[in-house]
Amino acid sequence: MKHARSRLAVAAFAALLSLVAPVAAHAVVVGPGDPIRTPMEGSPWDGYRNINSPMCSAGVPGTVTDRNGEKHRVMLTAGHCLNDAPDVGLPIVTGEVYVPTTEGDKRIGTAGAHRWELPQEDAGLESLPAGFNGADYGIINLDPDVETTGASYSIDENGQSYGEPVVMTGIQDNEDLPRGEVSFDNLGKPICKDGMRTGRACGYQVFRARNGIWTVGIGVDHGDSGGNAYDPTTNEVIGVNSMTFGPVSRVMPADIAIQEAYGIPDGQVNDHFEVSDSTAQRDSTYRTLNEDMAADQEYVRAQDSQDSQEGSVPQLVDLVDQLPQLPKLPELPQSPQLPQSSHLSGSPQLAEIQLPSFES
Repeated sequence: MKHARSRLAVAAFAALLSLVAPVAAHAVVVGPGDPIRTPMEGSPWDGYRNINSPMCSAGVPGTVTDRNGEKHRVMLTAGHCLNDAPDVGLPIVTGEVYVPTTEGDKRIGTAGAHRWELPQEDAGLESLPAGFNGADYGIINLDPDVETTGASYSIDENGQSYGEPVVMTGIQDNEDLPRGEVSFDNLGKPICKDGMRTGRACGYQVFRARNGIWTVGIGVDHGDSGGNAYDPTTNEVIGVNSMTFGPVSRVMPADIAIQEAYGIPDGQVNDHFEVSDSTAQRDSTYRTLNEDMAADQEYVRAQDSQDSQEGSVPQLVDLVDQLPQLPKLPELPQSPQLPQSSHLSGSPQLAEIQLPSFES
C-alpha cells in the first residue's frame, strides 16, 4: 500500500505539471536554421522544457496566399519532424512546435500539412525508391505572437557559428519533374544549408528529382532535418534538409512543398508565397543539442534513482538515435574537397566537379 500511495502521488504530481503550459516572457523571433522541438505524446514537462523531445531544424518562414485568397503565416520544415503516424519507426508527436530558448521552451506554432515517405530502418534496399522519390515536407502554422526573420543562420551542436545571417530573397521555383524522372540542369550549382546539428556548410548540387535535390558536401546529420537549404549566388530558398547517404544528401524542394500543401500551380510559387521580409535580429539564445542531450540524461538518472526505490525503472530513449537508420549503400569513393563557407564566388565549372560513382 505504501508503494501504491507513492505511485499515486507521483502520478498526480506529473498530471499537475502537464497542465502547466510554457509561458513566453516576450515574443520570440524565429528564422530559417533555428532549432525546434516537437514533443511526443506524454513527454514530461518540468516547468522549463519538454523532456526528451525530438529535435529538428526550422526552414524558411513566410506568408502563403492560398487559392481562396486567404493568408497563412507558416514556416517550412521536414515532414518526418511532424510525424503523427504509428508504426513507421519515428516518435509520434503532439503537433505542437517549440524553440529551445535558454529561458525555457517557447511555443511557436502547430503542425499543418505534412507528408513524408522515407526508407524504414528495417526495410532494406526495397525501401530505396521511397528515399529517392518520396516527399518529405512539413508546414508549421505559426502562432500570432511569433515574430519571424528571413535571415538564414544556425549554430551547431556545440554552439559554434560558421557564417553570418543570409537574408532569403524568394523560393527557387524549378520546372516540376514527373515522379521517377531526373534532371541534371542543376549540376555543379552551389548550395548551402543551415541546421542545428552541424551548422552551416556548403557544397554542390548533382541532380534533381521531383522530391529531391541531390547534393554533395553539405554534411546533413540527425537534427539538421528541416533546416534551410539555399543558393548562395541568389539567396533563394532551395528547400529543407531531408536525409543523407554518406557524403550524399537530399534536400526536399520548397517549391514542391508549397505547391502540394496549398494547390498552387507549377511556376507560380513566388506569386503565392512571400518570404518573411523582416531582417529582425534573433533576440533569444537557444540551447544547443548537446546541452539538451545532457539535460535529458540527467533527468533519466534522477528518475532512475527515484523509481528504483519503488521497484521500477522507466525506459526512456535517446530520440536522436531513434531517428530511422537509412539503409547502407555500397562504399562510395571519396567525395570532392568542397568549401565549408557560404562565401562562394559563383558556380563552378563542370569540369571541376567529380561526381561520386554509385556502382558497387
